[in-house]
Amino acid sequence: MAILKLLSEEIFDFSRGEMTQQKIKELKSSLNSEFRLIHELCLYVLSATQSSELIRATLATLHAFLSWIPVGFIFESPLLETLLKFFPMAAYRNLTLQCLTEVAALQFGDFYNVQYVKMYTFFMLQLQAILPPGTIPNAYANGSNEEQAFIQNLALFFTAFFKNHIRILEASAENRAALLVGLEYLIGISYVDDTEVFKVCLDYWNVFVLELFEAHNQMEPAIPAAQMIPGVDGTGTAVHQRRQLYASPLSKLRMLMICRMAKPEEVLIVEDENGNIVRETMKDNDVLVQYKVGNKL
Repeated sequence: MAILKLLSEEIFDFSRGEMTQQKIKELKSSLNSEFRLIHELCLYVLSATQSSELIRATLATLHAFLSWIPVGFIFESPLLETLLKFFPMAAYRNLTLQCLTEVAALQFGDFYNVQYVKMYTFFMLQLQAILPPGTIPNAYANGSNEEQAFIQNLALFFTAFFKNHIRILEASAENRAALLVGLEYLIGISYVDDTEVFKVCLDYWNVFVLELFEAHNQMEPAIPAAQMIPGVDGTGTAVHQRRQLYASPLSKLRMLMICRMAKPEEVLIVEDENGNIVRETMKDNDVLVQYKVGNKL
């Protein structure tokens, strides 16, 4: 398993600048044609072994391959069900979540929407049993390194899934309920006292709000009944319907931005060597970026 993981990393992660794109393409094509054997081996190991170390190595190997393997191996096999089976187990939770995040980051049009919805809804049922949404900041502050890494990985999973698949969760009342719970989790994660975690969340919130409000000034016709979001007042445009759907998360997001607002650049009034009174700007680039993004929200 370690050798297979290294093989994927050497070809697709560490080969940039060392191999031509044509060579990488040839190797990827070759591995694609032979991945069935790797896929069968991984599924066999995950279903048959009792060795914790071997299971972890297999999950790490899958994680290295998931971003580029043929999609049929993900959605037309028991792979997702197998990964979700391991997710509630603390020893494998982070590795499994990393694998699910790779799947969440993939886009295939509408072809696998049903599978994505099933994956997300089952994942949310499991997650609520593991970590209630209102306890996240305290869980992070008092958690072990492994538990903190889990919350960091949750941020990556939710932001990847929502960036690519949020629209398919808006289609039915049941899915919308799970979607709003997921946004509740992401807001809770955004309160975690960790700059890197907050930056991941802030990046998504910027995308989310921009998409929701960028059409605010555009004149849109009223939408046909068949295209309305079920259960949402259909008197307005599609944009107004979506904003109505997300009214509660947006209200909580406003409070989050107020609580976590980074400080602006500091300006000091000083006297220079010539006796002139001048403005001196103290810049913290990382914090300043957060301030500007948060201020936009």
